[in-house]
Amino acid sequence: MHDAAISIRGLEKFYGDFHALKNINLEVPDKQTLVICGPSGSGKSTLIRCMNGLETYRSGTLNVLGLPVGNDSKVMDHVRKRVGMVFQNFNLFPHLTILENCVLPQIRSLGRDRTAATVEAMEQLKKMQVDIHGQKYPDQLSGGQQQRVALARALALKPEIMLFDEPTSALDPEMISEVLEVMQDLARADMTIVCVTHEMGFAKAVADRVILMAQGEIVEEGRPEQMFNNPQHQVTKDFMAVVNG
Repeated sequence: MHDAAISIRGLEKFYGDFHALKNINLEVPDKQTLVICGPSGSGKSTLIRCMNGLETYRSGTLNVLGLPVGNDSKVMDHVRKRVGMVFQNFNLFPHLTILENCVLPQIRSLGRDRTAATVEAMEQLKKMQVDIHGQKYPDQLSGGQQQRVALARALALKPEIMLFDEPTSALDPEMISEVLEVMQDLARADMTIVCVTHEMGFAKAVADRVILMAQGEIVEEGRPEQMFNNPQHQVTKDFMAVVNG
């Protein structure tokens, strides 16, 4: 039994001589929504990519659902089966139909038979209101539709945790709200969510906690109302002044 969905202690990450993450300590309780924000280049995406092993780290500990994230491929297979991730650029396979994009990961990751995987894929695509596009290819859809397909693909694997890496940054403004709505529904359904975003409206609406990063460090953390209305650190004050207009 694990005490937190994600537990990080003393995490250090380098790219060559560049110190990308510095002594990161973080707990994400089950069924809570954490928003990570901060200026560009602050280490936000690097941190969230470490959470499912897309990035390695030099030292410290990182446990997800009680499992150590590291170099053990069998352990990492278990982690990735239980953790979904949605990226800013959708990461759909361009040569596969929308339906096949959602079917194939289930077959490969979970060992589902094609019939069961197809039923699950169609159910999730319908929830995302893109089921009518099942036989199209990604480049035939808008950015917002592609991101909803990416969400359907992740949710078809029945993850316990969802990681979002700036999921709206590549979208046209009119598409942002529809993707955020889906994410808000997930948060209200008590899924554990970690989201890197500049969409502070989302943070205000559903986040249990907000952390602000700068230069590879967690500068400040707290509940949304404290972070938005009474930030303590000057970096946080400056950032909130910019994002709040």
